[in-house]
Amino acid sequence: MPPRAARDPSASETEANANPNSRASTKARNAAAQAAQAELLARHIHSNGPLDKPIVDPMDFSSLPDDTLRKYSHMYKLPNDSALTMAGYLLESETGKKTHAFKNKTRVSKPELASAVKKHLLAQPIKESEVITNFLYKVNNQDKAFKLNFRG
Repeated sequence: MPPRAARDPSASETEANANPNSRASTKARNAAAQAAQAELLARHIHSNGPLDKPIVDPMDFSSLPDDTLRKYSHMYKLPNDSALTMAGYLLESETGKKTHAFKNKTRVSKPELASAVKKHLLAQPIKESEVITNFLYKVNNQDKAFKLNFRG
């Protein structure tokens, strides 16, 4: 067998071979192991917990259900018509074509209703003192029933 060709070791090999228990080599090994473990976990483990769902922006009204938008609209008496629901799609039938809603096209789409609700909500004045006191009350009495104490 012919002898091996001599080659110069790289800088990282000389550091690792010089002292296998040096601080630099231990840090390098730990970093490599940590990166490999993170890659393995990302590839093979998937959480199905409650925090796995993407968090919805609280001001994203288009993601709210039609029923919620409709209730808000009715509660604050917004001057817009009802959103187009399954009953609205049924207006395309022969019987539905005779109704007032079909003839006048008074129904609005969900994006229009969501924008009207958002516009109304953002136009409401906010009293910071009430918001803070209501927040503190809810935090302090989170698990308790509402009780009025009459002291004389």
